[in-house]
Amino acid sequence: MDEAQIQRVMSHPEFQSMAKKKTSLGLIFTIITLVFWFGYLLLVGFNPSMFAKPVSAGSMTPVGFYIVVAFIIFVPLITWIYVKKANGEFDTMTRKVIDDINSGKV
Repeated sequence: MDEAQIQRVMSHPEFQSMAKKKTSLGLIFTIITLVFWFGYLLLVGFNPSMFAKPVSAGSMTPVGFYIVVAFIIFVPLITWIYVKKANGEFDTMTRKVIDDINSGKV
């Protein structure tokens, strides 16, 4: 790709829109993930005994089990959401930019 094509892609409105959407989605997911992980670390650091407490009276399952299960579900879920967006909306936008560049519209 030569410099002129790069400039056409960078100045394409659809590309700029896609870049903003990807950036904001990435920042949102990063903040959510950091809050989740640091919340977990702070909880372990300041109240480790809570992880051993049962969920309810007579229950054998500790709170820590459900927190770990939440992590196991959270990581693939947030990845799945991003991949779904990337393979759907972002791929469509990318295809439009490529078609516009190849057809000479931009």
